Amino acid sequence: MSSNTTPIRVLLAKVGLDGHDRGVRVLARAFRDAGMEVIYTGLWQTPAAAVKAACEEDVDVLGVSFHSAAHRTLVPIIRRQLEQAGRLDIPIVLGGIIPQQDFAEMRQAGVATVFEPESSLAHIIDTCRELGRRTQAARAEAGPTDAGAWHAASRRGDRVALGRVLTWVESGRGRFEPSAGPGPLVVGITGSPGVGKSTLIGALLRELRQRSQRVGVIAVDPASPITGGSLLGDRARMTASAEDPDVFIRSSASRGAMGGVADATTPMAAVMSGAGFDVLIVETVGAGQNDVAVRTLARPVVLLMMPGAGDDLQLDKAGITEIADVFVINKSDLPGADRLDAQIRQTIGTARPIVHTVASHGEGVSALADVILSMRK
Repeated sequence: MSSNTTPIRVLLAKVGLDGHDRGVRVLARAFRDAGMEVIYTGLWQTPAAAVKAACEEDVDVLGVSFHSAAHRTLVPIIRRQLEQAGRLDIPIVLGGIIPQQDFAEMRQAGVATVFEPESSLAHIIDTCRELGRRTQAARAEAGPTDAGAWHAASRRGDRVALGRVLTWVESGRGRFEPSAGPGPLVVGITGSPGVGKSTLIGALLRELRQRSQRVGVIAVDPASPITGGSLLGDRARMTASAEDPDVFIRSSASRGAMGGVADATTPMAAVMSGAGFDVLIVETVGAGQNDVAVRTLARPVVLLMMPGAGDDLQLDKAGITEIADVFVINKSDLPGADRLDAQIRQTIGTARPIVHTVASHGEGVSALADVILSMRK
């Protein structure tokens, strides 16, 4: 796949203590509708977290929004940390409320473009598209030797190199064989839209890190069948681990693939399996009954359900309930949780574990971690 057909990837970060994100979310949707893949990291990010995310995602443009007058202090830090990571090739664009008298200072600090509040969406999109194309053109000059070097470095724990080699694989330029020997426990997390997969993963990351587990995540989100764009927002629910060097999160768009994961998910998981993680989590898109592709690369498969989402007949149907190794009743503080538990036991039996969680409060997550880790071969 050439750089002309690979969607431009933009990361949008709200750095500092500013709590306003309405504008950046409008922009994220506009980028998605323009055919770009947009990673949104959520509010209150530090420079270190923003740079770590940009490197893990190997983005083509890093967009940073400020409303709290912190840009003069924080932008030089972001630029310096990109330099330390060897990623000055990622252009920085600024938005929010930046006084015009600071524009020249920001450009001297290494910012590619500063957008005014009055800048039109069309102008912002066109500018970021051009910057992204330049980044992709430079990346396209890399060859198999470079990819091999990144792959070797990723196996030595270089997370910046891991981000680069994942892009190489995801864009269809090559694959790498799975590492010989024992790899990580690969856990599939699936369930319908809105059931709380990303929130649960965020809580599970904290629990696994308390147990000294190094964790990688591949989070798959759907791509638009119309524009090809995608809003990759799972990182925004995993912010507690944003700066942890032993947590690596890669967002991935489905890019037209069916089954709950992307065509590139399996080769990306093969690369990450050799990168020194103890646990590798693969999160599917919001899945339907027939989205069962995750079973080919993950054991165990954890199926999230929630009270009130259907009757017991749904449990009799073929598909996603068949492949589940663990059932999680999330949002179990809602009415109907015990009834759903009874329905699962009556319909499917008691051989597979059922765990009740309230992911937003961290309840039941320790018990889930016990179940998952007990399945390590």
